Amino acid sequence: MHGVVFPGPGNVEHTSVATKVRQAVWDYRAFLMIVVLPTLLASIYYGLIASNQYESSADFVVRRAESASNAPDYGQILGFSIGSSAAVPDAYVVQQYLLSHDAVGQLRARNDLVGVFRRPGVDWLSRLKYANPAPEKLLSFYRRQISVEQDATSGITHLQVHTFRPADSLAIATNLLKMGEAQVNEINQRTYDDQMKDAKRQVDGLSAQLNDVEARLTAFRKFHDDIDPEGTGRAQISLVNQLTANLVAARAKLRTMDGVVSPNSPQYVAMARQLHALEAQVGQQSAKIAASSGSVASRLGDYEKLVIKREQIAKSYAVAAAQYEQTQADSKRKRLYLVHVVNPNMPVKSEFPKRFASILTVFVALLFAYAIGWLLWAGVKEHSL
Repeated sequence: MHGVVFPGPGNVEHTSVATKVRQAVWDYRAFLMIVVLPTLLASIYYGLIASNQYESSADFVVRRAESASNAPDYGQILGFSIGSSAAVPDAYVVQQYLLSHDAVGQLRARNDLVGVFRRPGVDWLSRLKYANPAPEKLLSFYRRQISVEQDATSGITHLQVHTFRPADSLAIATNLLKMGEAQVNEINQRTYDDQMKDAKRQVDGLSAQLNDVEARLTAFRKFHDDIDPEGTGRAQISLVNQLTANLVAARAKLRTMDGVVSPNSPQYVAMARQLHALEAQVGQQSAKIAASSGSVASRLGDYEKLVIKREQIAKSYAVAAAQYEQTQADSKRKRLYLVHVVNPNMPVKSEFPKRFASILTVFVALLFAYAIGWLLWAGVKEHSL
């Protein structure tokens, strides 16, 4: 009949295959939507769109000038014990600094960090989205591109920089090492200043006390017109002792004259007068030593208090001065140094993103998610029956 088409064998086969395909797509629509389609999109992105990224890496270690122990380190002698005196806590400080707002701010000024992350031709998903990002947004993106990790065993810190141009990666890695060195130097200077300030404050305080005591001793000597009160006191005591000895001798001689020489004789009278004169001298000199408040004893006591105080402060000052010198030597010996183990390299070949590994990761993750969802759904259906 005109206008009527009878299906031939080829049309029947075509129709049945199309129907089967549509039916298969419908039956596996969940798997295709959850696993196949996202994997296909990831393949298109990583295979055709994702921009190349270049890595520049460097290794460094933060060390102290002094050795960690007095025992010989044979590994260090042989030249491979890099971390024997590594200052691990201080290395963590440098690590945190290189991932901080301060480091981002310096790189933004030195290397135009925003421009580096927004190079022309970089795909939209990989690049920094905003031309003038907030500090928090820039820091978040920066931490995705910069990696600073420390090996706690060796003390070596690994620095990795990813950008979209080889020169940018090298420049940022080089500047980060310089900034780390500057941070270590600032820690050294701040520690040195604090320690030396405390030690110097103690030395200056004791020096002022010592000068005050010296001034009081000088004023004491001037007031009493006596440059050496201790010498004067010893001389006074020696004089009293000598006069006392003469007095004892005169009394003994006078007693021997009793009954032998007449009391009215000139010899006896002279001896008696000499005895009375010696007694008067001994009394006067003894009074100078200990009788009144202005005596040699009272003056010597006040003077000796000042002398003892001066000696105590002088000893404390000597100890503080020695500690000051020791603190200065220790500060130099305990200085931190950032040692380059591996210098930053100029990347030649793009190794990021890991295209095949990224696609495989997407596929495996979605496959596991689909399998878990299917098992849950099957369990729900089974319980509903």
